Amino acid sequence: MPQPTELSVILERIVNSEHTEADLQALRDLLNQGDRLLSLLQVGKYSVNIQRALGQVHIGDRLELTEENIQAIAQAIRTTVSNSASSQPTEVVSVDELVQQVRSRIHNDIQRLHGTMPLWGVDHWVPLGELFVDVNILEEVSSNRRSELTDLWQAFSQNPSYRGLDRMGLGKASQRVSGLEVLDRNTNLMVVGKPGSGKTTYLQRVVTECNAGNLQAQRIPVLIRLREFVEDGREVGYSVERYLEKCWRLSDQAVRLVLGEGRSLVLLDGLDEVTGADGQVIAKQIKRFARAYPQVQLIVTCRTQSQESRFERFDYVEVADFNEPQVRAFAEHWYQTVCEDITVGQAKATAFLEQLFQEENKPIRELAITPILLSLTCAVFQQKQTFYSKRSKLYEEGLELLLEQWDKSREIERDEIYRDLSVEQKLELLSYLAVKKFEQEQYVLFEQAEIEEYIAEFLGIGLRESRRILRAIEAQHGLLIKRSQRIYSFSHLTFQEYLVAKWFCDLTKQNILTGKISQLHWREVFLLNSEMATNLNTLLTLIELSVSDLVGKDQKIQNFLMWLSNKVDSVTTNYKSVSLRAFYFETAFTLVIAPQKANDAKLVRLNENGGLILFLEGAFSLVLTHSYEDGIQKSGYGSPQLSLDYMLIYALVISLTFKNTSIFSRQLFHQLIEGLKYRLERALESAKEPHIKYLILENKNDLINFVNDYFQDNRNEKTGEINGKNEISSLQNISQFIQSWSQSLRNFMIKYCDIGHDWKFSDSQVKMLREYYYANVTLAQCLNGNNRVSAKFRRKVEETMMLPLAEIEKQNLKKNH
Repeated sequence: MPQPTELSVILERIVNSEHTEADLQALRDLLNQGDRLLSLLQVGKYSVNIQRALGQVHIGDRLELTEENIQAIAQAIRTTVSNSASSQPTEVVSVDELVQQVRSRIHNDIQRLHGTMPLWGVDHWVPLGELFVDVNILEEVSSNRRSELTDLWQAFSQNPSYRGLDRMGLGKASQRVSGLEVLDRNTNLMVVGKPGSGKTTYLQRVVTECNAGNLQAQRIPVLIRLREFVEDGREVGYSVERYLEKCWRLSDQAVRLVLGEGRSLVLLDGLDEVTGADGQVIAKQIKRFARAYPQVQLIVTCRTQSQESRFERFDYVEVADFNEPQVRAFAEHWYQTVCEDITVGQAKATAFLEQLFQEENKPIRELAITPILLSLTCAVFQQKQTFYSKRSKLYEEGLELLLEQWDKSREIERDEIYRDLSVEQKLELLSYLAVKKFEQEQYVLFEQAEIEEYIAEFLGIGLRESRRILRAIEAQHGLLIKRSQRIYSFSHLTFQEYLVAKWFCDLTKQNILTGKISQLHWREVFLLNSEMATNLNTLLTLIELSVSDLVGKDQKIQNFLMWLSNKVDSVTTNYKSVSLRAFYFETAFTLVIAPQKANDAKLVRLNENGGLILFLEGAFSLVLTHSYEDGIQKSGYGSPQLSLDYMLIYALVISLTFKNTSIFSRQLFHQLIEGLKYRLERALESAKEPHIKYLILENKNDLINFVNDYFQDNRNEKTGEINGKNEISSLQNISQFIQSWSQSLRNFMIKYCDIGHDWKFSDSQVKMLREYYYANVTLAQCLNGNNRVSAKFRRKVEETMMLPLAEIEKQNLKKNH
């Protein structure tokens, strides 16, 4: 019986093809120790794995080097098996030792294969670095929820940003858990997510962390890319166990021993990337493997919409879209990786994030919630040190990336019917779907039957083929995703808006587009369309005519616009007339809606510091970029009249909120009174004429005297506090006084400032005015946000914005003469 040191020498000679018959006899003697089917030894630097049933001897990772040696050893084994006598068996290596041997053997390979990752827009692979993908743990994956369409629409429309689709229907209780922490469950996971959401990177991080011993060091990690497994696994019938024999260079029994003890972490990437007959066999083998080895932890990734059957004994989790901290961390990592100088990388990341989080870049920010699209955004900024002057160009590149380049870069071939359509045809189909929904009041969510009908209508196919197309679209590039059972939407509102704008670039369709000018959710479409339009001046002229037509037939509104024009003409300032018309429109319209909302507790509230916040309707400004408080009050606009008018309007609106005292707490009541006094004091500072100063002061003193009397009459002599039992009646008294006082203030404003008129608009007229104002804002943004508009043309349009038709006609006559 050869000793370990002697065996080392024998094995060295065999590896180098220098062995003798005596060496082979020594191996026969070794095999002659028993009839066990497996013998595992560690001899020096060699791991010896002898499989008698197969007649093979593996030394380390190598089978015998020559056919002659293989046959000689095989014959020796066969002879030994048939003639062996019972003797003391060789000690088998324990499963713990076996696991550590394999981990040691494959350590460098795992690091080499999975320790780097591609970054879109970068020509070389980069170190994996830190992981920026969390797994969003939900009771159900979004596509499996059974939410009502009305509930999902409400969740979207009540979203504070009013744009983000990523949180639609998730509810406030949805939990975000680190992707590494979720492994502590020790359960099988089906990790689903949109294309480019970071699923592969997540598995790379898991396998390298396990390889480094930072998690599950008692297990052998293996990451199998299923698109490669189609070829590599074919010779073993797609059996995971037999494939692991080759990877780990172990015998069948050794692999089963490891798996039976649950000593492996098996990661399978890209279930959606294996299709057809091979894909079906692979899916069945994965399910069989999970049943056969329940102690092994399996993690499978798949695009959100690509599973036709449920995997039992798997917890379904979803890769969450990036939140703001993750966006910031990813961007910093991206630039520090791309830039060789860390200081330069940090500076570029800071500049990128500053621009990304500006208000006007909210649509871009909406896209940058998945690694692939955030990488694209970073790459664009890296080249130009700014975003494209035309945001539509970024959206175009993002669509091209998802429709074509992403799968191509990963060498994935889809075998669906959808593949036969060109990229241009796919874009045209998606644009058609985007428009069909966007033209509706509920412009985001499709019911499945609805979207299948649109697809069939556009392509001229049957509903069965249409359903196949829908499945292919959702599986291949994730531009349409399932929000709930049988309910779909575009993955990003930004992409839907871009596709709608692209559809209306056709000259024959622009009259239809301009008819949507009064609808607020179409604003981004108009901005994108103005970027892409080849006949920009024609488009803007059509928009201008549509805006005027909105109120052209309502005489009362025309009278209001005439007052607006006259009021602006009476004010001396350096600002454009269109800016002043926007300002006085906002303040006047606030007075129109304030009485209607007097019963609404949301009209007034307190901020965190106890200060008063009044919900003025005038939230938009065409040109004035500073707040009225900071700009007008501090004479930043160079016109005391603007400041005076604004403060008086604000005071009057505050006084109108006293109409219903039931909404007031004691604290809010005091804040309203202080707000009134503060605005009157600022109005006094702005007033120039002595008689106007006197009248404002008189109104202020009347208010102060009444409030002081109120406090005096209702204060408890012992405690100094207002008597609770008299508080409600006292509030009613002061409410009555304020209403009378506000009418006096209004009369003064009308007589001396020509503001504060009670126009008595109907509800339909208020709605019309609101839409008219939104339309003017959209037109102004199209003008100001496009460098292709000449200064002359911009002036021409601005001169007639928010003017009554009579004034527009008068100006046109002057120009013609």
